[in-house]
Amino acid sequence: FSLNNTNLYANESIEITNENSVLPITWTDLLPADAFDFVPEGGVTDEMWSDPNFLDAVERAGLATVSELNGINIRLTGFMVPLDIDFGEAETVTEFVLVPSAGMCMHVPPPPPNQMLLVRFDRPIRIRNMYQPIGINGVVTIAEPNDEAFGSIYNVTGELVEDVSYKDLDLGR
Repeated sequence: FSLNNTNLYANESIEITNENSVLPITWTDLLPADAFDFVPEGGVTDEMWSDPNFLDAVERAGLATVSELNGINIRLTGFMVPLDIDFGEAETVTEFVLVPSAGMCMHVPPPPPNQMLLVRFDRPIRIRNMYQPIGINGVVTIAEPNDEAFGSIYNVTGELVEDVSYKDLDLGR
């Protein structure tokens, strides 16, 4: 099947075929095209951060999802924030949060829920340090915010995790 980017994706053209069963996406592809339509053309002013309606709109934008990604096998690069670490000899994890920037969620507020992926593997994988970029492949499901994973709403059943270089990062900027 085919996904059209006119309303959905940052990439020019995204098509899934039998030869290409993994959809490479960027972090901006996790945002609906209209998520930030409430922001004025001139940008955000300091006064807007005191407006409860504006703050509600910012929160809603962080919870907005792209429903067309549900059930799709994706490829995304980012950084690992491990959850429930097995501190045995190999230091492994079966679930982690993938975030767009190194060090996120460590000592700062986490990114919005739609800018994190809770990635779960059915086997232990080696932990990467917070500055090692990785690429993941897996099938997306969309769920309610998960408080144990910084509120992430995109869940991925992991199929592959691999180290990538900084030049391989595709952050959608």
